[in-house]
Amino acid sequence: MKRILSTAVVSLALISSAAAAPFQWSAGSGGNDHWYEFVILGSGDPSLSATQAEAIAESSSFMGLGGYLATITSAAEQTFLNSNWTGAGSVTGQFLDYSYFLIGATDRDTEGSFEWMGGPEDGNPLGYTNWKPGEPNNAGGEDYVVAWWEDSASGTWNDVPGITGVRAYLVEYSSAPVPVPLPAALPLLVGGLGLLGFAAHRRRRTTTA
Repeated sequence: MKRILSTAVVSLALISSAAAAPFQWSAGSGGNDHWYEFVILGSGDPSLSATQAEAIAESSSFMGLGGYLATITSAAEQTFLNSNWTGAGSVTGQFLDYSYFLIGATDRDTEGSFEWMGGPEDGNPLGYTNWKPGEPNNAGGEDYVVAWWEDSASGTWNDVPGITGVRAYLVEYSSAPVPVPLPAALPLLVGGLGLLGFAAHRRRRTTTA
């Protein structure tokens, strides 16, 4: 419940905060047909925790596709994303001036064992990494990953704390359709009909016995 409420509180502030419109890595160019969006908070927006950014990404949709924090699974994907981030190449402090994007990798479950936390790759260990030399180092308890760290034409990664300070994140939209939630009363209605049917069946059995 806390995660849902946190999402509701900050989501309205993020509506106009996208750095660029979603763009596609098409299969025709060797990609996966997924869409990506660099999201940057406005100067007046409150910073997020990593879990808040994760929740907002997972509540996002584009053209009927579900969103999640991006899973960068190959050097080709990293290169493609580098070429589409117009701010790459600048060197600034962590999350200052809207630099360094949170992506969907974490070792929050088992320290040192990074895995993806959303999309089709959810729960899979990282088969590709782009760590900055000396990273990850878990300095002060760092369970989340940002890309374009202190570089960042090459998009190098670093592990960071997840408590607060997220000013930018990268959303990926896959081919998986966005789940359509059932109306709140429907499960109760279906359950009620099932119970009525069961009761009627028992009455019929009692009558014939």
